[in-house]
Amino acid sequence: RPSHLTVFNNELYFEALDGTNGYELWKYDGNTASMVADINTEVFTSFTGDSNPGQLTVCNNELYFRAEDGTHGYELWKYDGVNAPSMVADINPGVSGSSPNDLTVLNNELYFRANDGTHGEELWKTDGTTAGTSMVYDIRSGSVKSYMEDLFVFNNELYFQANDGTNGDELWKTDGTTTIMAADINTGS
Repeated sequence: RPSHLTVFNNELYFEALDGTNGYELWKYDGNTASMVADINTEVFTSFTGDSNPGQLTVCNNELYFRAEDGTHGYELWKYDGVNAPSMVADINPGVSGSSPNDLTVLNNELYFRANDGTHGEELWKTDGTTAGTSMVYDIRSGSVKSYMEDLFVFNNELYFQANDGTNGDELWKTDGTTTIMAADINTGS
């Protein structure tokens, strides 16, 4: 069952299961469907061999997605339409992965929530390079996640829900440089 349908370079990209390679990244050009790459080359069984590409998002003429290669856990990947897909950064080294989610484009950068294994799940951004991938702000300091959700661009800023551990779930925003609580709607924790 194809899912996560996204248009990139006038082709339809999606996750699909062919029964041999597990869930992998596929594309359809209007006539033919073909697998882009077998990212997780482990032998496919009901428990292994899936890369499960999801969160397909186009930014700066590249297709970004999260995937699992069998070694690094779920990390952020990209595909330029020509070369093989590649991991952008190993944010949480090891098999646990950073589990990037809510991929959202703002000012030619890709924002997402991820867990680096030290700070908990926080807001990250990338310009598509390993060196250009960094945590934007540690909203809830320490290893506890900030329960960030619902990333949304409005008036050239990224808005989202987060919990800083003091004010409870509130509305936050960032322009990529400065991150602040936009409104303390329900005062207290």
